[in-house]
Amino acid sequence: MPGKSKTTSTLRQQAAQHIKKTKGVTKPQRASKPVGKPWPVRELHFFGAPGELTSPMVKDVMIARGWRYKCNPCHTTFDEDKYGTTYYVNEFEASVRGKTPLKLFGKSGAVQDGYHLKTRVLPKHALWYVGWLCHRVPGEDGERQRYRDSFPTILAKHGHCLPGEPGNYRIAKFPGTERALTKIKLTKAFKDKPWYPMAYILPEERNIFQQKVRESPSSCWIGKPGNDYGGNGICVWKASDPDLAKVARDSAGCKQSIVQRYLADPLLIGGYKSHMRIHLMITNLNPLQGYVQENGQVLFATKPYTTASNTLGANFDPPSHVTNMCLNATPKNATNYLKNKPVVGKGQQLRMAQFIKHLEDTNPAFDKDKMWNQILEIAADTVRYLATCPTVTWHGKLPADRHFEFFGMDLMMDKNLKVWMCEVNTDPGIGYPEKLVLGKKNPDYDKEQVACTELLHDVFNLLGVDAGRSQPKAYGSLRRWFELFPDSS
Repeated sequence: MPGKSKTTSTLRQQAAQHIKKTKGVTKPQRASKPVGKPWPVRELHFFGAPGELTSPMVKDVMIARGWRYKCNPCHTTFDEDKYGTTYYVNEFEASVRGKTPLKLFGKSGAVQDGYHLKTRVLPKHALWYVGWLCHRVPGEDGERQRYRDSFPTILAKHGHCLPGEPGNYRIAKFPGTERALTKIKLTKAFKDKPWYPMAYILPEERNIFQQKVRESPSSCWIGKPGNDYGGNGICVWKASDPDLAKVARDSAGCKQSIVQRYLADPLLIGGYKSHMRIHLMITNLNPLQGYVQENGQVLFATKPYTTASNTLGANFDPPSHVTNMCLNATPKNATNYLKNKPVVGKGQQLRMAQFIKHLEDTNPAFDKDKMWNQILEIAADTVRYLATCPTVTWHGKLPADRHFEFFGMDLMMDKNLKVWMCEVNTDPGIGYPEKLVLGKKNPDYDKEQVACTELLHDVFNLLGVDAGRSQPKAYGSLRRWFELFPDSS
């Protein structure tokens, strides 16, 4: 258990102050070298999530790069009627600590649900591609199945038992980031940032919010559940809509949610609203080490943008206002999704390079470096926040070169080319896209497949642990990463 003494608390406060003062880049700067040392080629072992939950694309990319796939870091079972998915994570803990389950947990503890825990001997180098997963752990939480970060938590607590250097064993997750990046915690952390739209947490800030609405009668507001994804539960209202006041009043006694100033003047491309999906990779939290991938994706709404009353409030029309695929690729909106739209074409995606070229060709005020400076500032503040967030620091000081994680930052530009944060996603959907959408060939299939494959290759090019094996030029390079803290030490 992480220490909670006064001395430990003081050290954490001092570390937090140091992190907040760590300077980021003042202009875009490319990564110059991988963050890790190459492993022996014969030691490229990676473990996927138990129960074959690892994305097939992740497996295909890693195998193509020379990795050897290991199925499960621990025993797993699935019982649809009683427990759902169970992970016997004590096997993983025993392997990390270099002990047998019998020696570590005793005779009774080495048997769970009638299953005798097995000894799993780790190779000299291993990478675990496991993170926030829904599962039951025998004997915990009333035997309930729920989302947990069991594997990174165990590694944070017992990783000191592993042999060799910390960089010999890596896991694609920091413990605590999932809870740190809920919309509620993001709003508390970033509400004073100039790039985070004004936001209020309901129900506790409902009175302040109602006062603000009265002061800005022409404004628009977007409501978001506290921790949902895919656009679920979103709605946009004008300040004058009685339903917005009702949302605030009725929030008392309900789960926390967010109401946020709606960016009613977004940058439009061909008349359509969009957001940028930019990938942030964190390779260390102490010292700070973070990178931003250059060629992300831009997702578009599929109806022309408007703030007409018949698209807001009770008549909220998602395809005019939100860019999530699940709210655009619907039978009701099939014609809009599949038709050939200005600039975007069929579907709803562009790559960042296409987006930037269009702006350079059509908007004299656009400056690519200024855009990236704004994005890198937001990313650097996000890394600083995660490095000091209690849900992460509770696990103690994490060793350098053990944990890494990449995130999907959803960002928007307004008509004045100012970049705003919408949210930050853990476990961004990296995998093969659906070949068919609405019964037709997916118009974005090739764009998305290339984007996801490029990201995975870029991640491992940056890690550098498989650099001992010659990789084809088609697998990318470091040049697509911007470094956030080049002077951090």
